Order: sequence, then C-alpha cells, then structure tokens
Amino acid sequence: MVSVVEAKTPILTNVKGKKLKVIKKLKSKKKYYVKVRAYKTVGKKKYYGSYTSIKSIKVK
Repeated sequence: MVSVVEAKTPILTNVKGKKLKVIKKLKSKKKYYVKVRAYKTVGKKKYYGSYTSIKSIKVK
C-alpha cells in the first residue's frame, strides 16, 4: 500500500514510511490525484506491478 503525505511538497511513502518519491513543482492550495505502481529490474528487463487506486492530495 502506498500513501501520500500532505505537505507543501508531497512525498510518496510505503507502509513502513520509507520515502519513495518526492513530487515537486506543485501549486499550493490545489488538489492533485496520483496513481503509482512498483517495478523491479531483473537484468535489463523491468517487471511492473499493477497501479494503485487513485489517491487525492491537497497541497498546503
């Protein structure tokens, strides 16, 4: 499961709270919708997981 932290610069985190990706250049006081998916690189090939449901975030 992936959660989105409400902040000026939202950070995508996993269940254990490990930072995965910082989303930059968002305008304040707007609502954004995010979908993410995991991938794993094996050799030179990437294997993708399914997308998460749409999460909404409101930038402070």
